[in-house]
Amino acid sequence: MSVRSLPDRATRAIAVLVLALAAAPAVTAGMPAHQKKPVKLESTLRTEYSITQNNKEMGHEAVEKKTYDNNTVVFTIDAEMTYGPGVTMKQHAELTVEEDSYFPRSLHLTKNVSDPNGKGIAHQLDVEMFSNVAVITSTLGGVAGSRRLVVPTGVAIEDLGVVGYLYQTLFWYDRETGGNQRFQWLDPVGVEVHSGQISLGDPETISVMKKKTRTSVFKLERDRLGPATLWVDSQGTIVRAQQNMFNYELVSKKSS
Repeated sequence: MSVRSLPDRATRAIAVLVLALAAAPAVTAGMPAHQKKPVKLESTLRTEYSITQNNKEMGHEAVEKKTYDNNTVVFTIDAEMTYGPGVTMKQHAELTVEEDSYFPRSLHLTKNVSDPNGKGIAHQLDVEMFSNVAVITSTLGGVAGSRRLVVPTGVAIEDLGVVGYLYQTLFWYDRETGGNQRFQWLDPVGVEVHSGQISLGDPETISVMKKKTRTSVFKLERDRLGPATLWVDSQGTIVRAQQNMFNYELVSKKSS
């Protein structure tokens, strides 16, 4: 082998490599098993609610529901509530559930509470569901901690003052069976599982954004969180709610 032959061989090797790379897309294009299918957004529903108590404006809640083609629904919830003079709570939550079962996969929640002295408390909560185990990570006042909790299959995630969470419980109600039906829910703050019951009452026609709307009326009884009543339209949207002495009225509904 001569020294002069090395560049020629190197040139030929590079040429072969270039040709192979050029042909690679044509080969891999017929091999979808090696490619990750992109997730497609199928629909978006945005709803907004005014929150009142004794006809006094107390806050608002916005719920955005995004449905994807990979059996995933993501609820993004932004709520603000006044609980007393100078005491306001703002919440931002991202709840991910499975579309076919509404079993929760994860919750990312931020709470910010202000007091009359102008001081605030921030609480960050993250819940990850692994089969029948919930891993809850909490950061409060700069102090972080984590706990694991064994939960029943199909447990919902609920928290005080937020209507958007209740879509899980509504999804599971079996109209054919009817009557009182039991459900369980995870409190991400207390890291506890509680029980509740839901029942379907007589339908009611109410005014929703100045239009007469026929609704299904659901009654809930929940440990710790107390009772709630939900008015739901024919499309499954909560259009009115009552819980913890607060009234929620739908003021905007947009879909795309």
